[in-house]
Amino acid sequence: MGLLMRFRKDTQHALVSGICAGLARGFSIPRKWVRITALVLLLVMPITTIILYLIASVVLPPKSRWLD
Repeated sequence: MGLLMRFRKDTQHALVSGICAGLARGFSIPRKWVRITALVLLLVMPITTIILYLIASVVLPPKSRWLD
């Protein structure tokens, strides 16, 4: 599975833009753990986390239902 196919925004299970849901799907772990990790990182390193989240929301393509 290619990197582009592995990491995509999962807008179907999104709370904000689908980044955490897409990362969880790419790493095959539950969405709640990725979201908890993102929240902890936001509390510990807010500026860095926000910048990385914004970059990921621009760079990662949305998941297409035809590719699954």
